[in-house]
Amino acid sequence: MTLFDPDPELRWLFCFTHPDDEISICAWIKRLTSSGANVWAGWSVSNPVRESEARQVMKMLDVPQKRLRYYGKPDKGACDHLPELVSDWAEFIDEVRPSRIAIGAFECGHIDHDATNFAVSHALRLTNHVSSPLLEIPWYHTYLTRVPVLGRFADPTGEEVLTLGDEERRLKWRVARMYPSQNIASLLVWYTALTWAKFRTIDLRRTERMRLQAHFDYFRPNLPSTLARKVEKSETWARWVNAIERYEARL
Repeated sequence: MTLFDPDPELRWLFCFTHPDDEISICAWIKRLTSSGANVWAGWSVSNPVRESEARQVMKMLDVPQKRLRYYGKPDKGACDHLPELVSDWAEFIDEVRPSRIAIGAFECGHIDHDATNFAVSHALRLTNHVSSPLLEIPWYHTYLTRVPVLGRFADPTGEEVLTLGDEERRLKWRVARMYPSQNIASLLVWYTALTWAKFRTIDLRRTERMRLQAHFDYFRPNLPSTLARKVEKSETWARWVNAIERYEARL
């Protein structure tokens, strides 16, 4: 299966966590809407300011406002609302009937990101669209360091890479500047400079990436073994395990 499939007959649902996550895949969204494909998007975590910013971005990407959903869960607290998020995303999936579902990767970069991945994958099981593939987007990993790895999978096996043209790179820059509450534009410049100084330049504006999600054991980090063992010793991981145990206890 081609992940970056331009078929305009496909119905795409993008499941984001925070308004600004769409920067990671905005060029592909624009390609889809330009081709006439149907695109929907939702966010697990939001507040009025960030929702307003996201609405302007999606308007520029030609995604109709009626196809957007904001679930308003608290920043850094989405894992404490897993039952509601599963229900929210299941309802949206049933409404959209997607051919493809794109979602941030479960890679222990942010506990809210992992909560969205968990909620969407579990929501899918409650719907009639369980065969819809989940396509992961790399946001960042892990929460062990002050400077996580942005825009790259911890394990790139199976990833597809979309190389962006000059106009698409400019689009990413414009989208980043449309989130003044988050200062994302400065982050793009800063991160590129930092990786250049380490002799491994990562320009987050040059590519977009996806892979088919294959890991669904949420009691085990989806990371290379050495990194996974370090994550499992952290307080954040203990909080994560507690959250999914509480969710499962309610079933």
